[in-house]
Amino acid sequence: MDNIAGGMKSLCEDIAAAHGDRKRSIKDLKEQAETIRDNARKFVGHCRKVHQEMAEGLTKGLKEDREELVKNVSSLREDFRKKEKEIRADLAEASRIWNKMNKTLESKKRGDIK
Repeated sequence: MDNIAGGMKSLCEDIAAAHGDRKRSIKDLKEQAETIRDNARKFVGHCRKVHQEMAEGLTKGLKEDREELVKNVSSLREDFRKKEKEIRADLAEASRIWNKMNKTLESKKRGDIK
């Protein structure tokens, strides 16, 4: 019976020791989990801050690029209008010369001009 009593005593001591070890392990795990959560919160906060800064930088850059683009397009349109006016004037002059030549040729055909 000493063997059974000794085994039972040893088993009870092992259970008590294991219980204490589990409590310490659980406490350590809780501390580690809290540390991980805290680091995750810091990381997410940092990511949000960096994202906000990048968004502001992109918005600013896009505004500047848009202003430059609008300026360039306005300049191109102004140049186009100037060239269009010149071409229209050239076409009007060419039409006037053509009509004058056509009248001269018709007059020659009719025999008005010799």
